[in-house]
Amino acid sequence: MAAWNSDQYLRFKNERTQPSIDLAAKVRIENPADVIDIGCGPGNSTKVLRERWPNARIIGLDSSSEMIERAKTDFPEQEWLLADASKLEPDQTYDIVFSNAVLQWIPGHDYLIPRLVIIVKPGGALAVQVPANYESPLHKALLIVSEREKWSGFTSGCWKLLHYYNVEYYYNLLYPIASSGLDIWETTYYHVLSSHAALIEWYRGTGLRPFLERLPGDEYRKEFMNEILDECRQAYAIQRDGNILFPFKRIFFVVYK
Repeated sequence: MAAWNSDQYLRFKNERTQPSIDLAAKVRIENPADVIDIGCGPGNSTKVLRERWPNARIIGLDSSSEMIERAKTDFPEQEWLLADASKLEPDQTYDIVFSNAVLQWIPGHDYLIPRLVIIVKPGGALAVQVPANYESPLHKALLIVSEREKWSGFTSGCWKLLHYYNVEYYYNLLYPIASSGLDIWETTYYHVLSSHAALIEWYRGTGLRPFLERLPGDEYRKEFMNEILDECRQAYAIQRDGNILFPFKRIFFVVYK
């Protein structure tokens, strides 16, 4: 997995944090004793949880040492854990297991999500948000460009690092294990970006990372990103104020145990 760049990720901090706010607000548990934020990144989602549940013990977990170091710097009073979410053992349980925009990087959801439910205490909840933007022109342009002859030798297999599923998949996976209720919904956020180039800046912080890391130098990366932009530019019209609208679809679910 390519290294995370917290500065690049936080260039769109408000847009990336809003789904955490919306997900936390939906959870119908008012006074949890302990909460774990799986895939906490640089700590912006964990800050949301602290504001939602100020009396809880809250742990931020991430597998990226770069992200954990940034979180420690920005929120030194918070508890942070460098660990792999896919390898969590069920000997520690939580009232709320929270995960915002990270499970798409972990394979085997048929196994992973029931395992996460195991570490939820009775009366608690698993709350998850995952991107569902695989049909967007930007993501399609990335796949088209990466499969071109001059790039495929570098980027072969990168698309396998992203694990996207639809609402029906998650519903059918979840309803047998949602013993005390299930909420599931889909939201499209319309992000206002200043230019088409901002589309690439957005994606550099997430889905483009593993592709760019495979390329042998900055000139190659620049050319690769320009080809993606040329491929999808027409799909994002310039609005009357000069900005563009970037629709971004996300799936949310809360499983009560």
